[in-house]
Amino acid sequence: MLNLFKSDRLAKAYKAIQTGDTEQLLKQLKKISPDEIDQPVSDTIPGLVESCVLEQQPKALELVLKHGASANTPCLSHSDLSLATLALQKEKSLPLLTQLLQAGCKEDKQELLHLCFEQCDEQQLMLHISLLLQSGAQLDEALLHKGLQTGQLPLIHFLVNSGAPVPEDLEQQGYSDEIISYAKRCAEDLKIRKMFL
Repeated sequence: MLNLFKSDRLAKAYKAIQTGDTEQLLKQLKKISPDEIDQPVSDTIPGLVESCVLEQQPKALELVLKHGASANTPCLSHSDLSLATLALQKEKSLPLLTQLLQAGCKEDKQELLHLCFEQCDEQQLMLHISLLLQSGAQLDEALLHKGLQTGQLPLIHFLVNSGAPVPEDLEQQGYSDEIISYAKRCAEDLKIRKMFL
């Protein structure tokens, strides 16, 4: 299939992203004008920001965003996703999402928090939640329920201590006695700690 590149500069920057060559990428970015930076690379290849996410190149993503690219352009490869939700699906989701959020990604942070429970593995989940909380997201009862359903005590501890409210009706939700008493103990410990602050 014929792949007509919009410009030689974009094509070369895209190749540098593909190969992870940040020096070459920097060289090409200097030649790309602000009105060109968010353009698709070709009819079949999305813009540089989305390409960095797809190729899982957080360092390249940082450079492209610092050069003035937008963290809010629509996705071409997955029209139903935002750049942030696309990043969440990748193995290197944490550094990719970090770059997008730092560059002013306007995606609904609450929505992203809920998506983390579906997309992130256990090891990465708390790091993603922490990142989104720093970006202005808030923990609510629905998110605590998602945490309780996992049965992971460290996650429950983290959620309660990060401000997730513990509902009164835990007993009616079908959780094990161990999970219920642990969540309540975490909430009680937090309350006591706050009294001494």
